[in-house]
Amino acid sequence: MTDSRWPSFETRDLDFEGDPDGADAEMRRRWDRYERDMRALIARGGVHRDRDGWWVDDASGELIGPDPEIERPSTPEELATARPINEILPELAAALRRGPGRPRLEAPRKAVTLRLAPEALAKFETAGPDWRRRMAEIIEAAAARL
Repeated sequence: MTDSRWPSFETRDLDFEGDPDGADAEMRRRWDRYERDMRALIARGGVHRDRDGWWVDDASGELIGPDPEIERPSTPEELATARPINEILPELAAALRRGPGRPRLEAPRKAVTLRLAPEALAKFETAGPDWRRRMAEIIEAAAARL
């Protein structure tokens, strides 16, 4: 949506933490302007809506913007009925609190640099793609015997 001919809806400059009421009011004002401009653009023609709800310029194929009926901000009435995610989807809320990726291991493995004879390394590598795991198992077994 780089073309200035198309309506835009930007909110990244709004301060929702420091001034939530003011930011909400400004977002609503911007959305109303965006919706009005999009409806006028749609009424003029030359655009179509794709299956994801985005309006596309027929001539260039450029994405213009989301359908105002689909992407609009929530109203105060809708927000008043909202419930916390931990009530609706507790498993998802717990996963989000844990953060991305798998859970941390209590005793994670450590990366090391080890110089080996090329012949010894070649024997492991030619035995298959999981050669590092097999090498670690052999070293662990040898360490247990020490």
